[in-house]
Amino acid sequence: MKAADRGALVLVALLWGVNFVAAKAALASFTLWELRVITFGGAAVVLVAIALCTRTRLRIGDPRDLVRLLIAGAFGIGGFGVFSALALLNTTAGRATICVYTMPIWVVLLARFVLREPITARRSASLALGAAGLVILAWPLLGTGDWLGALYALAAAVSWAIGTVYLKRIDVDAPPIATTAWQLVAAAAVSLVGLALDPRTAPFLLTGSAAAGLAYNALLGTVIAYLIWFGLLQRISAGAAGLGSLLVPLFGVLASAVLLGEIPTAPDLVGLGLILVAAAIPLIAPAKRS
Repeated sequence: MKAADRGALVLVALLWGVNFVAAKAALASFTLWELRVITFGGAAVVLVAIALCTRTRLRIGDPRDLVRLLIAGAFGIGGFGVFSALALLNTTAGRATICVYTMPIWVVLLARFVLREPITARRSASLALGAAGLVILAWPLLGTGDWLGALYALAAAVSWAIGTVYLKRIDVDAPPIATTAWQLVAAAAVSLVGLALDPRTAPFLLTGSAAAGLAYNALLGTVIAYLIWFGLLQRISAGAAGLGSLLVPLFGVLASAVLLGEIPTAPDLVGLGLILVAAAIPLIAPAKRS
């Protein structure tokens, strides 16, 4: 893996880690469906505007590829966004981040059977350390009997992994802006259906922190992060990308501690240490010679 790609993985992890805190703040004023419609739909509009200004091609040549992109977006962005928001409504931002990011494990396992990507010794070590760290971090949540938040987080992880591996398999030949925009359209459509079935019933009250959280969620956590992510998926393997994203819970727990006052416990620190080592393995691995 090139140094630039390693740096991009770390940046995406940072953006997504803080994004859980931002979403938690936004959910104080917006319903989960409103949040996802605004962030996914707004992000799609921003990407289309960028594409038009830069004269980037948005049209997907093969209609079948467009359908495949929409399917990938419905799972990888739509399903992930909805289930992670449900997890945030049922547990803390730090714990939601931790449980959601079991997804690298699912990515590596799915990539083994769907993409025939080998599980190397280095990748096995990273998986084992990451799984151990996630178990230690998630244990206090499971011990309280709060299974609903954990189940929603697990559903988000699996949905994201399905979308990521499927996108890697279809390998659509299009610029990252185009592939990201179409997947965001699919995610917004999923959220619109949810909003229609479950409309707001409480009065709307917008706070400053909710507005800031919404802005971060839409621009940095969605537009910028997904642009970098889908660009990475065109250059590196799905398994390496998934394992690198194990850094997200580290940034998520740190951000929730600083911004929300959720102070990590001793098991949190042990688990985060294991995850940091697990994520560092694919990040520091030297690139293979051609």
